[in-house]
Amino acid sequence: MPDPMDDPPISLVDRAYTELREAIVEGRYEPGAPLPFHELAASLGVSLIPVREAIRKLEVERLVEATPNKGVKVAKLTIDDLRDSYRIRMLLESQALRIASDKLSEQDITEARDIIDTMVEVFEKDPRRSADLHHDLHFLIYDRAESPWLGYLIRLMWAHTERYRRLGTPVPSGGDLGGEHLRMLDALADGRIETAVEALRMDLEATAQRATQFFDE
Repeated sequence: MPDPMDDPPISLVDRAYTELREAIVEGRYEPGAPLPFHELAASLGVSLIPVREAIRKLEVERLVEATPNKGVKVAKLTIDDLRDSYRIRMLLESQALRIASDKLSEQDITEARDIIDTMVEVFEKDPRRSADLHHDLHFLIYDRAESPWLGYLIRLMWAHTERYRRLGTPVPSGGDLGGEHLRMLDALADGRIETAVEALRMDLEATAQRATQFFDE
């Protein structure tokens, strides 16, 4: 009998989605590569049904593209898509920041500072954990906006831009990893909302700019 304290089992769809998504984001499936369902099912050790459902989720994130009668392929990376997606992220995230600004508690600010400290500390030895902490930091703030639709759309854009973010990682010499985030947090704590929004803009623009070096214009 399962221990009620154990973590709930991961569904086959969730496992297929997670493994396929990670393979796409890491570049193990190159942009434009075909994704035959039968081959994916065999490599993942599942039936076709979980693969189809996983592909649908990845299509919503625009990480894959489905064409009638031509199958599914990994979405291409383009500089136009990079710029457009980060522009939309700025619109969404700055709005969440403004709404959340007067709902953040002192405990939230303290927790956010601790996350930034750990994010910077582990960056070089464990960049994946640092990226997870970066995600936690932003959504600690955005979720205070208490807008399910805004939260959903921001998460969708984060999922789509993950491949671009990884193109710009690691930051040369560690970069100013904590700098803009601390400036944003200090401004939020002091009620300087537009200063916080400007720090967010600089953070997003720096990430997008690092990724543009991989494209020939």
